[in-house]
Amino acid sequence: MITVTRIGKHLGAEISGVDLSQPLDDHTFAQIANAFFDNEVAFFRNQNITAAQQIAFTRRFGTLEAHVRKEARLGGHDEIFVLSNKLDADGRAIGAQDAGRYWHSDLSYKREPSMLSALYAVEVPVKNGVALGNTYFASSTAAFAALPEAMRQRLQKIRNVHSYREYRLKNYAAQQDEERRRIRTVQEHAPTPEQLASVPDTEMDVVREHPVTKRQGLFINDGHTAYLTGMSRAESDTELAKLYAHITQPEFIYGHSWRVGDLLMWDNIAVQHKATFDYDPLPRLMYRTTVRGPAVT
Repeated sequence: MITVTRIGKHLGAEISGVDLSQPLDDHTFAQIANAFFDNEVAFFRNQNITAAQQIAFTRRFGTLEAHVRKEARLGGHDEIFVLSNKLDADGRAIGAQDAGRYWHSDLSYKREPSMLSALYAVEVPVKNGVALGNTYFASSTAAFAALPEAMRQRLQKIRNVHSYREYRLKNYAAQQDEERRRIRTVQEHAPTPEQLASVPDTEMDVVREHPVTKRQGLFINDGHTAYLTGMSRAESDTELAKLYAHITQPEFIYGHSWRVGDLLMWDNIAVQHKATFDYDPLPRLMYRTTVRGPAVT
């Protein structure tokens, strides 16, 4: 029997009583899915699973994505996106060292943005008994519901453009700044023309209805939204800055402190998230699977 313990005010719950290394019957899986969508972020502690078992579990939710960054995929398992600051014997990064720098929703720049992501903690950096590298999640549905009615109505009529190309340029500039300030050094893999062509800019509504819960939320994020349509870039930047500040208020946020063996899932339609990089040079290794969502129009 599973137990669901709510942790955050608007999002975040621990699901216990489940061993994800074992096959789940349909009833148990349905309980997990319901708890996940109700809470937008859910995690399981003390799991001991292989890459194949992580893939099998998350595939129950839908079709899995293979990330555009081929160099950060796990060998033999294209569905696994590796997040790590570790290097191989030749000094090359074994995964993405820079993912999650800005508040974002995974793959929101695609015509079929992801439904959910699942991150499994293989190696967690710890200093003086305290885990580092927390991940923070913000509920865009709770943030939208808290807006005045007139603002909600106005935003229903606005669209925004998500751009992987602009995100990579922004991310690269931030990396260069970190290196100048000697905070950390990141191996940047420049996307090829073919990779960029596979993820063209995508325009979509600012307000999106969740296909499962039917909650409405703000489908914009600082990482991937390039601009709001129908206004100048200056006007768009001002409007977006206000909305980003609103979404990331403390009352809408759940912060997760990682332990080895955590499997945490988040709803990419209902929440956005942000990583912290306070652990270099301590090693960190995480495996992510991502489930494709429905197409946006």
